[in-house]
Amino acid sequence: MSTSMQTLISYFLLIFLINLRSTLFYNVTLKIFFNFVCNFRDEDQYSSVDIDSIRMRKLMESANIGKDPSDLLEEDMVGVEFKSVEEAESFYHIYSKIIGFSVRKNQCRKNQAGIVTTRSWCCSNEGFRRTKYIKNPNRVREPRSEIRIGCRAMFRVCYSKITKLWVVKEFRANHNHCMATDMQKHFLRSHRKISAAELEQAKLLKEAEMKTSEIWNLFVHQNGGWDKVGCTKKDLYNSLAAGRRGVDDLDANTTLTFLQSKLDIDPEFFYAYMVDEESRLTHLFWADGASRFDYELCQMPLVVLVGSNNHGMTCVFGFALIQNETAETYTWVLQKFLECMKDKLPETILTDGCRSMNKAIKDLMPSVFRFCPFFNRYYSVDEFDLRWNKMLLDYNAENNEWAKALYSSRHQWADTHLRGSYFGGSTATNRCESMNAFLKRFLDEKLPLWRALQHCEHGLAALRYGELGKHAADKLSTPVLKRTSMSEIEEQFASIYTRNMFLEVRNQITRSEKYNVIRHHKLKASDICTIKKYLSKDHPKRKVTFKRIEREISCDCYWLETKGIPCRHVFAAMKHLHLSDIPRNIIKNRWLKECKDIYLSSPDAQRRFVNPDMISSKRYGGINSQANLFLYYCKKSPKVQQRGMELMSTLLVEMQKMVEDVGEEEKTINGAVHEVHDGIKEPHPVATKGRPPQSKSSQQNSSQKSAKARICRVCKKSGHDYRNCKVRKRKCEESMEEDDDDFE
Repeated sequence: MSTSMQTLISYFLLIFLINLRSTLFYNVTLKIFFNFVCNFRDEDQYSSVDIDSIRMRKLMESANIGKDPSDLLEEDMVGVEFKSVEEAESFYHIYSKIIGFSVRKNQCRKNQAGIVTTRSWCCSNEGFRRTKYIKNPNRVREPRSEIRIGCRAMFRVCYSKITKLWVVKEFRANHNHCMATDMQKHFLRSHRKISAAELEQAKLLKEAEMKTSEIWNLFVHQNGGWDKVGCTKKDLYNSLAAGRRGVDDLDANTTLTFLQSKLDIDPEFFYAYMVDEESRLTHLFWADGASRFDYELCQMPLVVLVGSNNHGMTCVFGFALIQNETAETYTWVLQKFLECMKDKLPETILTDGCRSMNKAIKDLMPSVFRFCPFFNRYYSVDEFDLRWNKMLLDYNAENNEWAKALYSSRHQWADTHLRGSYFGGSTATNRCESMNAFLKRFLDEKLPLWRALQHCEHGLAALRYGELGKHAADKLSTPVLKRTSMSEIEEQFASIYTRNMFLEVRNQITRSEKYNVIRHHKLKASDICTIKKYLSKDHPKRKVTFKRIEREISCDCYWLETKGIPCRHVFAAMKHLHLSDIPRNIIKNRWLKECKDIYLSSPDAQRRFVNPDMISSKRYGGINSQANLFLYYCKKSPKVQQRGMELMSTLLVEMQKMVEDVGEEEKTINGAVHEVHDGIKEPHPVATKGRPPQSKSSQQNSSQKSAKARICRVCKKSGHDYRNCKVRKRKCEESMEEDDDDFE
């Protein structure tokens, strides 16, 4: 980078420090960046909605189009001229983003000299997918969602030899599908593109050993939200991975060349390597001079209330920071929770067996079923008691008080007594534990309280962003259907259920093909079918009852009541009874696509927070995305760099004068006046339950002790622990299959 460019960056950082002091400075700087970037953008025109609006206005002015983009018709566009095919393509791309659909290239015709004379673009929903990609008997993965539904919207331009311009010959504005909303447009494929400037920044951060997920979070904050990045997290992963492809064959040579070059600057540098029979690098060792020389010298608890949404994903009901973990404290938390939820009681509650929490639930919500999860199989009541007594005898624990207390609470943890109770698809506190693990990555006892709350909000926004993506996928695409023998029922579930839950239902339809109706009793108002698995002697028989008048169906395996979706026995009976409509009692409102509204927590809303550090951070993030583009284009050519230097110098003088004139920062933010709570002090740090953290001295003492060989507690072998034990994994898979078979 040249010296003048470094000076430009220094000016740039100085302006950042100045403009953070005032909203007025922020707006002035952002406006200058917009004007500069719009003059020099080429292939990067799709990363900012504001930039799109400016470019669209300029394109329509140059083409003499006087209507709003959403009101354009065929007669308004036919005959419109563009200076180049790139300009026409840019127009249609920005138009499609404003309207809310994705585009792709369609036809391209060339003359005998190989010069393009006709170019057309169409809606991504144009045409139909070929059947060979759907009806593949050897397919292992679930096919991609169907988006091609025969939409006829398109845009075609032809080159005029007379005017030397590109003329619009065809424009179809009507679609046969719904348009994406503003919060869904960034999921459209043609508008998901990481800009060259952000890709360069991502590569630089990657070289600094920053994780891709952390780079994505940085882009989210500096652009002002997930929907303003211009791409998805997966697109960022793919873009960074694409830069690494094609160099695998040269990677070993490049590495050895790099190590050899180290000898030029460090004579004590050492490296060695080994290759196999095919001359492939197998071992590599290196150490610099400093390494060789060194060898010669030889707290408040956080409560998170979580559940599941209509996609089966984790959702957060509320957060609570508490001073201690007593029953009185948990009672207060639950009281405020019920007050927030308008005294609506939950059906069931999953806990980890905490006594104070259980006492609070029992006192405040005696009718709510509490569930302290244990991993166990389903047995009949008599068989469960028999096996329990045998276990007590085997371990000589008949008089053990803990075992007696555990048996007395068996209705809260034993699957024998829980069958038929709904727990949102969870059998443990894994949802809460995953949320806790996410928050622990960012929370620290030294953090200010407002910063800790901000991290909680970020975690909540991340969950809702994932939910928004699922909601957009359900609206903008459809799953591939007719993959089971009950295609009518499959289509009905696909039209009303979310994608995740539809796949769960279809899995049961597929598994129902292994079951037969071995007995059918037709009564006056109902049908009773006895279901048995084909060629199986061990699996129990199940009874499915269908009430013809009420149009309701049920099974004695209680899968519907426990899991929330109909079981395979129900579908086997429906096929036998030739039912073409879904019985109304097996449709659960919680799995419907439109059962709730989607609220996405936007970082923009946090600008109304009164903390000045957060205000400055948000202003920096808002201007940083345009600043990256500014620097990116400044290095493209000396002419652009010189122009950028002139703008920066002018802006620097202007803003320094504004600082002297204004002086003090505005007292209100976005016109909002906030209440200040005087007299409230910071809470005392408290110790949470569990093992306390070790001091540095104890850690040093423990590290000096001789390390023992790690022994796996499952297979009793060394070299690994229970987390990656193959024996444990095999047992878990077998137990999961047995647990699933309990419903059969």
